[in-house]
Formats: sequence, C-alpha cells, structure tokens
Amino acid sequence: MEQRYAFFEALLTRCTQYPDACLTLTALHPDGQHATPSRHLPLHDKVAVHAALTDLDRANALGWGAYFAVGLRRPGLTRWQRGGAADVVALPALFVDVDDPSTEALRRLQCADPEPSCIVASGGGYHAYWWLDESITDLQTARHLLHGLASVLHGDHLSVAQSLRVPLSHNTKPMRGNALCQVIELHEHRYPLEAFKAYLPADRLQPRHSSALATRTPIALNADTIQRVADALLASGCKPRGDWLNGACPFPTRHKHEDRHPSFGYNTKTGYGFCHVCGTLLMKDLCYVIGLELTVESTGRGNGRF
Repeated sequence: MEQRYAFFEALLTRCTQYPDACLTLTALHPDGQHATPSRHLPLHDKVAVHAALTDLDRANALGWGAYFAVGLRRPGLTRWQRGGAADVVALPALFVDVDDPSTEALRRLQCADPEPSCIVASGGGYHAYWWLDESITDLQTARHLLHGLASVLHGDHLSVAQSLRVPLSHNTKPMRGNALCQVIELHEHRYPLEAFKAYLPADRLQPRHSSALATRTPIALNADTIQRVADALLASGCKPRGDWLNGACPFPTRHKHEDRHPSFGYNTKTGYGFCHVCGTLLMKDLCYVIGLELTVESTGRGNGRF
C-alpha cells in the first residue's frame, strides 16, 4: 500500500492552510441500488485516514467501489452526505478522467502540457492529476480548467466535487474484471495556475502581448476591425445567418474532436463570438487567433469590449 499513501501524501501535502478541511472517502455500489456511505476525515488525522482506507478496502472486497473526493470538503457533513460543489473548500489538484484504456489515450496524457503529476490506470481508462503549488479556492476558474482539460484530452466533463477511484482499489463495475487501479506514474511536479491558462475560455484569459491589449483603459472598437474579422471567418468557411457567422471554433484544440460539429458563432454587429465549449470569445482573442492586428478608435472612451 506504500504507493497509495505516496499518492495521498503528494495530493494533500500543501493543504496545511485548511486545518478544518476533510478528505472524503466513499463506498459506492455499482448496481446503484444501495445507499452511499461516506467518511469525512480531517486532513491532519492520519491515523483516522489510514483506518478509513482499511475499512474502505473491506467494502471494496465485497464489491463496492472505493472512491475519494479530490475537492476538500467542509467539516460537518454526515455519513450519508457525499458533499456537492457548495461543500468544496479547495481543490489541491486538477484532474481528468479518460474513459479509454488505449495506449493512444495514455500517450495523449503523457504528452499533455503541462505534464501530469500522476497517472492512474482506473481499470477502464486513466485518471490524470496535476498537483498545484497552492490549492485553488476560485471554484469557477477550477470548473473552467477541468472542462478545458477534459475537452483537449478527450475526457469526461467533471465537477469540482467529483470523486475518483482510490489507487490500489479494484474496479468493481461489471465488465471491468475487478481490475486493480494502479499508479502508472507519480511525480513531484507542482504547477501554478498560470501553467494552465491555455485551458481557460478566451474570455477568462489575460490580455495578450499587444500594447493595445495590455492597456487597462477601455478602448472603442473600430467597425472596420469587426468587418475584417468577419471577412477572415468567411474565408475560413463560416456561413452567414442573419447577423451571425457560424462555423468551426477558432480554438479547435479545446474541443474533444477539434469541433468537427461546428459550435461557433460570430456576431457581425457586436464583434463578439460565442462557442458552446469555450464560451464568449472577445475581439482581442479572435484577432489574435486569426492573425489580425487590432484597429481601435483614438477616442479615450470605449464600450468595454476589450
């Protein structure tokens, strides 16, 4: 079990600033017909965590799935509460669940940027984790990052409250053959949130390198720029529909299948774009990705589009 405890030590070692937060362990029966018991263990009580993991192993041997919540829970939850997003205090790692056991899926994870801190073979695919320098408490940003990682790495879209299988437990789902969840790679790689900015929707990115984008003063957008972006999108294959141009997203790498089923729209009146995966796309992001220089009006007042 040394591998398991090394995993939890790496996950939780930077969480001392949350003395009241809990690690949640859950037994989940694969038939979905049983009540779901959970234990919420104070992070500092390693004896209690060890005992709870031992009890969870006994349940696992009887056919129950053994899970832990990556997001730390608030104190006060009961045995029959797993805790939802509103109960998450902080997220010590980002993660992705890829339901694909192929070597191609594993290679995709291993080549991810940044490199995962840990990869676990779950018995039906892979779980990858990225340890954070500091646990993230901005759960809205955390949701965007989890969504972005899943889209790029072909994983499931998960909640910040998600529970994943405990390493060295058995996958008790039917057709999984009671496969052992094994740690394939475990590193000490730790990352700041800045390392994951490529996985954020465009409207949550920091301004790019252009001096026009770097200014903190709102800038009025020139109508000519809106038209130039529209022309570029039309040339790339977008189709006009009233005030909108519809086509493939300019950020295909954020999509599970590189947006083969187009989800992007650009409004030729407002200069805003929208993608069902990326969310709102601002003019600065569209100009950057299609290689256009921004043209702005010289007035000192603007409409806030930047």
